[in-house]
Amino acid sequence: MLEHEYDFYLSDTDAGKSIHFALRYQVYCLREKYEDPSRHRNYLEQDAFDSMSAHFIARSRITGEWLGAMRLIIGLAQNLPVTKISTVNLSKYSDANVHNVAEASRLCTLLPTHLRSNLALKRPNSSPHSLSSQKTGVKTLQASYISLGLIRAARQYCLQHDITFCFFLISDPLARMLRRLGMEIQAVGSPCQHRGWRSPYIHNVRTGYQAMSVRSPELYKTFCHANAYALHSELEQNVDSTELAATA
Repeated sequence: MLEHEYDFYLSDTDAGKSIHFALRYQVYCLREKYEDPSRHRNYLEQDAFDSMSAHFIARSRITGEWLGAMRLIIGLAQNLPVTKISTVNLSKYSDANVHNVAEASRLCTLLPTHLRSNLALKRPNSSPHSLSSQKTGVKTLQASYISLGLIRAARQYCLQHDITFCFFLISDPLARMLRRLGMEIQAVGSPCQHRGWRSPYIHNVRTGYQAMSVRSPELYKTFCHANAYALHSELEQNVDSTELAATA
């Protein structure tokens, strides 16, 4: 699924970052109401941590739509949002206090337009409950695939930049899903209220996938691929080359 339906990019250009920020605006400002839209009049959701982040985006190969985003905030552990929002105990992870670490943040996904439209139409013989269940199932499946692809891209980025530990401040359902798939995350603090109840976890990007090879072998193969993401600048160059060829 990851290899055939989605492409993942590191936003290394201004245009790529604008796509990332626009996706965040749609989800964090308009859909979830986590952020005040009036503070982002350019329809791009940004904050002070973006200057120390690597930004990732996901695109559907089928529709060409941009459907997901996530960032990695990179720095010392004590400077990351997770250690400011929650109480984090890193006594067992001395390396995380010394070297650069990362925090996965602003994970967000959208449904493709055609699925949003189809699910919005009430079928004559469908009850409101069944329609709601169907919509929830499609959204969950779509979000899971995109989220895993973004996590895989972030993992590769960490490996390439000598970052061993990554933090997550996530809900219990997401933590359970990641563990079921075999991604090893360790709780490093108590639950806190931040857009609902969330808990801080730490993940070793080098060694934290051993269980995945047994529980989710096909997914593990995709996580071992060396091409988890491409550069958005390469996509721009390809588009420019295609346009030039079309006008030649």
